[in-house]
Amino acid sequence: MQATEELMSRLRTHLGRRLQLAGRPWRLVEVLAADGRLVLESQEAEPPIQPDQYGNAVYRAPEHLEVALLTAKGEPSPNLMRLLQTLEEQATRTSALYG
Repeated sequence: MQATEELMSRLRTHLGRRLQLAGRPWRLVEVLAADGRLVLESQEAEPPIQPDQYGNAVYRAPEHLEVALLTAKGEPSPNLMRLLQTLEEQATRTSALYG
């Protein structure tokens, strides 16, 4: 349990940080510890068109992606660990750049 709390704490330090995932720009917007997910928001220049309940184009809005924090066994998911590694590497590069 302590490892999970430490993981959540590490993730929360990266809220608002931008990253590249699958060749697309994203921003970490929320860590939903109770649901076991984190939320990424697309940062593409032109967000996708959102349909209404009938499938008609209505407006543009950023896409959101939820990533599972833990596996069924309660261990950190591989996707989460890759994402966290990317965020921490980026934070290190930013820190080195701006001191």
